[in-house]
Amino acid sequence: NITNCDQLKEWLLSRGHDVKSDNDGEMLVHTIEHFFAMELKKLKNSNNSGQRYAAFKTAIIEASKKTTGSFAAVVVDPVTELMACIKAGSSLYMGEGTHDAHGGFIIASSDLASVLSMTKIIYPIKEDEFALYTHEKADFYNIKTGDSIRKEKTRSHLKVEETELKKPFKYFMEQEIFSEVDASRKVINYFADKSPLIQLARKITVKDPEFVKELKREMLRLASITQLPTFKTEAVRFLKSKTAEKVPAFVKGCSPALSTLPFESFLADFFEELCGILGPEKSNPAIKFADALFMLEEIADIGFSVNAFVKRMAACYKNGNTAYFVACGTSYNAAKCASVFFNKIAGINITAYLPGDFRSQCLEAVENGDIIIGISQSGETKDLIDVFNQVKDAGKKVVNINVVNNVNSTIALEKSDIFIPLHCGPEIAVPATKSFINQLLVLYILAVYLAGHFSDENIKHVSKTGFEKHKKNIYRIPKLIGAAIKNSRDTVRQTGLDLFLEPSIHILATGMQGIAREGALKVREVVLNHTEGFEAPEFKHGPNTILGVNTIFGMEGVGGLVNKFSDTIKYAISRKAGKNFAAGSLYNIFRAVSDYAFFDIKPKGLSREETEIFTGIFREHNFFESMYTNYPLVFVTGPNSRDINLTISQINTHKIRGANIYVIAEENRILRDTAAKSVPSMYSKTYKSGYIVLPRTGDDLLVFFMSSVVLQLLAFEMSVRKMNFLDRLEIRDHGVHPDSPKNVSKSITVD
Repeated sequence: NITNCDQLKEWLLSRGHDVKSDNDGEMLVHTIEHFFAMELKKLKNSNNSGQRYAAFKTAIIEASKKTTGSFAAVVVDPVTELMACIKAGSSLYMGEGTHDAHGGFIIASSDLASVLSMTKIIYPIKEDEFALYTHEKADFYNIKTGDSIRKEKTRSHLKVEETELKKPFKYFMEQEIFSEVDASRKVINYFADKSPLIQLARKITVKDPEFVKELKREMLRLASITQLPTFKTEAVRFLKSKTAEKVPAFVKGCSPALSTLPFESFLADFFEELCGILGPEKSNPAIKFADALFMLEEIADIGFSVNAFVKRMAACYKNGNTAYFVACGTSYNAAKCASVFFNKIAGINITAYLPGDFRSQCLEAVENGDIIIGISQSGETKDLIDVFNQVKDAGKKVVNINVVNNVNSTIALEKSDIFIPLHCGPEIAVPATKSFINQLLVLYILAVYLAGHFSDENIKHVSKTGFEKHKKNIYRIPKLIGAAIKNSRDTVRQTGLDLFLEPSIHILATGMQGIAREGALKVREVVLNHTEGFEAPEFKHGPNTILGVNTIFGMEGVGGLVNKFSDTIKYAISRKAGKNFAAGSLYNIFRAVSDYAFFDIKPKGLSREETEIFTGIFREHNFFESMYTNYPLVFVTGPNSRDINLTISQINTHKIRGANIYVIAEENRILRDTAAKSVPSMYSKTYKSGYIVLPRTGDDLLVFFMSSVVLQLLAFEMSVRKMNFLDRLEIRDHGVHPDSPKNVSKSITVD
């Protein structure tokens, strides 16, 4: 996202560069090439690899001074094949690993998942840094000063196997929706700290801290080895070490199911790999115990962050400061939901803002001591990073708290006073699904913890009964998500069949605007149908004008028009005046019909017989009416009687004006009957309805989780149906795909 791209192009052309496009990436490469050539001219031997290295380094520094904006790039010296990766405001990740056939490698990419598919060993490259590297080594520098930077390799906390598509799934989006049960359960385990193995690890940590320190040190050393033969040798050596031999005595008496427990720490895939190499030693207690120690460390880190969050928020409330949510896209929709959670659970107001709205509505009003809570799945969202930078540049001393999935990201490492991980693993499909659910869950848990702190410290009155209910509900969420997925599949498929070719849809939620917006975003992303999410009563304040006669025509309307033309052809050749028409006369008539029906151009030059047929066609056929269909409205509501009655009222209001009604809610006979009943209108013959039943909870907040997953499944179902339909029609470049729809990417790293 180089903003002086046009000026760079003009400058480059004036200096003889053969610029082929207006792409800012090309301008960057030409600019580096320009300064590299200048440096090479100074050399006595331009083929000397050491001198070219220094020249390449200088060229990158000078080129960065010439550019304005942000970018990440990988460029190469074609002579020495020395590569440079540059992180200047956009996401960039580096890793080191070993390929079975080709040996050691170093990889750089703007996409973390692509790096993790090759290796788990990561170089933590930061903003305004670049690296010069080969397949064997990497040197790091500050892009402004050229100073050398020492880097320690780390192991990514994300699991490699979660980047692989597993049977029976054909798409990552579907796999990731179905994994939400486990992902939500995992994050609850990190907050709840109930595992007996974790309790044991905590006791041993207190009893023999030196042993624990040595065991963890050995595991981290093994995890950093990238050469497979060395790794195997060292793994066997460790198993025979005194440290490993001490473990059985510590875990003696622990549950016999210890060996069957899954690995759960950020080193889980490493431990599984280690067990695979050690063969029959797979159940070795040292490995399982080490996993528990690292999970304990992660739990402690989360506990520290949550405690810091609660204390900062309590101080913010007591001091009369303001807390803001700032996020984009799906994360913004999660923030809208979180505003409801914090209001209903902890009794405080935290308003959600898009970065642009925050800059225009809040930036000048921010006070020292305020809190900005950023939410980002990738941790690389450029608009959010810009907000943190602008607040800092304004001299405001605020607290930056971030909820992120990628703990190696710019936002987590460089823009946070406190960050809280989502622990949902990597997400490959572009549409956020499991990360959205975990965002909701983490924010729900934080609201519960804050309410508990308010109550314990007598800072603010919080209903004990309500607090205990919300606390218990945390543990119900994974099971409810699973039930929603299992029980809704048939009705979701039927609703998807009804909706996948609709050109426009409104999702109307009562008291859950964030859910309506997120459901609409999912449909827009993967189905490419225009969809809007509204607070349900708001629809009657203007948007409802789309109901009834309109000019929003989809494939069904086009099909109706084609059928109407077929009817009129049949009409023409069945009339006495048209029985002997030649092809030329039929062409004249239907050209005149098209011109008059759609452009109001009166026919000229028709014969008497042709005019007679033309007049009869418009007397007996209505072309536009053949294209009209009911407009689809999808209602989402919780079990609260007020919300249900409000939803029923909205359905009755809009149905008579030409709407098809679909409902996502817990079972309610009156609500179901209201949706199913057709009412007299000009569209009643084509009326459609549907009712997707959510598991019964009777809780106004749990419905956020269940309705979210149902809307995700609906968007997925519509996407696959539409993609297959357009493929059968051989429509090229339609861009409909559940994993990688056109024009969007997983992390947005441009302004």
